[in-house]
Amino acid sequence: MRINILDKGAVKAALLLLLLNASLFSSTIIDYDINLTARTVQKMKEIGDELYQKSGVSTAIIARKSMDKPQFLALKSQYLHKLKPPFVVWFFARKYYDNDVKRTGKLNLLISSEDLKGKYDESSMFSPFSGTFMRLITIKKSKTDPTSAAFLNGYGDLTSMLADSYGIKLKSGIGNETHTTMDIVRFVVYLTFLFFFFWYIRVKFFHKG
Repeated sequence: MRINILDKGAVKAALLLLLLNASLFSSTIIDYDINLTARTVQKMKEIGDELYQKSGVSTAIIARKSMDKPQFLALKSQYLHKLKPPFVVWFFARKYYDNDVKRTGKLNLLISSEDLKGKYDESSMFSPFSGTFMRLITIKKSKTDPTSAAFLNGYGDLTSMLADSYGIKLKSGIGNETHTTMDIVRFVVYLTFLFFFFWYIRVKFFHKG
């Protein structure tokens, strides 16, 4: 009986240790002081947690209104210890100061290892004209702030690409719809450009009178 009690105590201690170790890491982190709606944050956490459960890839979004280089390095060190590899960390700052020199902003993805390279395409998110994130975040504020939509679109695109690279499907994801919408937008933009280009050529060189 005494041995059984000791065995049960050892099992409980082992389980507690596993829980403590697991608590040191997070699968999805969204740390922000910009204007994101609670609904957007909840949806991104849902997508990120599903990606982690099915692929083991952790994700984080660190978004700030402003950030300088020392703050960036401190945040980088802090969150690299909070995420369990493999992981992708998305850093964003509307205003970024490097040695007291103001930059337009900071935008980059940090990965835990080279194994994640090629599993996503940054231009799909950050292209100035057609990126799922950049195309919206650059819109000036009007009655509706595009920030939440931009981050949800960009994050949905990122997680969709990661999921596809692992051969899995995300029930909570929005990436497929995002890609379809952006493909339609690109097609319309290119078609409009070609129309005006050929119209200009016709008027410039072939129109008489």
